[in-house]
Amino acid sequence: MDDNKVAVLLEDLRVQFRTFGEGLQLLNDKVDQGFDTLNNRIDRLEASNHQEHQQLHQMISDLNQEVKKLDTEVVQLKRIK
Repeated sequence: MDDNKVAVLLEDLRVQFRTFGEGLQLLNDKVDQGFDTLNNRIDRLEASNHQEHQQLHQMISDLNQEVKKLDTEVVQLKRIK
Protein backbone atom coordinates (compact mmCIF):
# COMPACT_ATOMS: atom_id res chain seq x y z
CA MET A 1 0.00 0.00 0.00
CA ASP A 2 1.43 3.36 -0.87
CA ASP A 3 1.70 6.27 1.55
CA ASN A 4 -1.22 8.21 0.00
CA LYS A 5 -3.66 5.33 0.47
CA VAL A 6 -2.50 4.84 4.06
CA ALA A 7 -2.92 8.57 4.76
CA VAL A 8 -6.44 8.54 3.29
CA LEU A 9 -7.33 5.44 5.32
CA LEU A 10 -5.95 6.99 8.52
CA GLU A 11 -7.86 10.23 7.93
CA ASP A 12 -11.07 8.26 7.35
CA LEU A 13 -10.50 6.38 10.62
CA ARG A 14 -9.89 9.67 12.48
CA VAL A 15 -13.14 11.11 11.15
CA GLN A 16 -15.06 7.98 12.14
CA PHE A 17 -13.54 7.97 15.62
CA ARG A 18 -14.30 11.68 16.03
CA THR A 19 -17.92 11.08 14.97
CA PHE A 20 -18.14 8.11 17.33
CA GLY A 21 -16.68 10.18 20.19
CA GLU A 22 -19.16 13.00 19.57
CA GLY A 23 -22.00 10.49 19.63
CA LEU A 24 -20.73 9.06 22.90
CA GLN A 25 -20.53 12.57 24.37
CA LEU A 26 -24.15 13.27 23.38
CA LEU A 27 -25.22 9.97 24.94
CA ASN A 28 -23.23 10.75 28.09
CA ASP A 29 -24.89 14.18 28.33
CA LYS A 30 -28.35 12.61 27.99
CA VAL A 31 -27.56 10.02 30.68
CA ASP A 32 -26.26 12.75 33.00
CA GLN A 33 -29.39 14.81 32.40
CA GLY A 34 -31.54 11.76 33.14
CA PHE A 35 -29.71 11.14 36.40
CA ASP A 36 -30.07 14.79 37.38
CA THR A 37 -33.82 14.59 36.72
CA LEU A 38 -34.12 11.40 38.78
CA ASN A 39 -32.07 12.85 41.62
CA ASN A 40 -34.31 15.92 41.71
CA ARG A 41 -37.41 13.72 41.83
CA ILE A 42 -35.91 11.63 44.63
CA ASP A 43 -35.05 14.76 46.59
CA ARG A 44 -38.63 16.03 46.27
CA LEU A 45 -40.04 12.64 47.30
CA GLU A 46 -37.75 12.49 50.32
CA ALA A 47 -38.81 15.98 51.40
CA SER A 48 -42.47 15.10 50.93
CA ASN A 49 -42.00 11.82 52.78
CA HIS A 50 -40.28 13.62 55.66
CA GLN A 51 -43.13 16.12 55.94
CA GLU A 52 -45.77 13.36 55.84
CA HIS A 53 -43.83 11.40 58.47
CA GLN A 54 -43.83 14.44 60.76
CA GLN A 55 -47.58 14.92 60.22
CA LEU A 56 -48.28 11.26 61.01
CA HIS A 57 -46.11 11.47 64.12
CA GLN A 58 -48.05 14.54 65.26
CA MET A 59 -51.38 12.79 64.59
CA ILE A 60 -50.27 9.79 66.67
CA SER A 61 -49.19 12.09 69.47
CA ASP A 62 -52.54 13.89 69.36
CA LEU A 63 -54.42 10.59 69.40
CA ASN A 64 -52.40 9.40 72.39
CA GLN A 65 -53.31 12.56 74.27
CA GLU A 66 -56.99 12.07 73.42
CA VAL A 67 -56.85 8.46 74.61
CA LYS A 68 -55.26 9.57 77.88
CA LYS A 69 -58.01 12.17 78.34
CA LEU A 70 -60.67 9.54 77.68
CA ASP A 71 -59.01 7.14 80.14
CA THR A 72 -59.01 9.88 82.77
CA GLU A 73 -62.69 10.63 82.11
CA VAL A 74 -63.60 6.93 82.33
CA VAL A 75 -61.79 6.62 85.66
CA GLN A 76 -63.59 9.71 86.97
CA LEU A 77 -66.95 8.35 85.80
CA LYS A 78 -66.27 5.05 87.58
CA ARG A 79 -65.49 6.94 90.78
CA ILE A 80 -68.72 8.91 90.50
CA LYS A 81 -70.78 5.74 90.17
